[in-house]
Amino acid sequence: MSAAAEQNLGPIATKVIYEDSEVRIWDQIIEPGAVLGAHKHENDYVLVDVKGTEVAVDFLPGNEGDHDGHIDLPVRRGNSIFVRKGAVETAKNAGTDTVRYILIELLNERTEA
Repeated sequence: MSAAAEQNLGPIATKVIYEDSEVRIWDQIIEPGAVLGAHKHENDYVLVDVKGTEVAVDFLPGNEGDHDGHIDLPVRRGNSIFVRKGAVETAKNAGTDTVRYILIELLNERTEA
């Protein structure tokens, strides 16, 4: 991805609610029909479903993550998924209810001795 394209990327979620040297925790809210604009995940993260029904995710040029193209991601309260860094994507609330996630970024990768 070009430097110019990366400058147009937005935040990965709505609001940081906690951060220390190891984790950054985001609150993510997407209203029905709304789109979370293009963003890149620079860190591995865990996504925890809080509420909603479905999010449509489109992976964009420059994507280095584990997925390509388009996926429809069901939202199930209490579900969590681990996602490797590198994804460049947009996310649209494809349901009729507000979507809410807690997103936990894992900072400062450590290597096992």
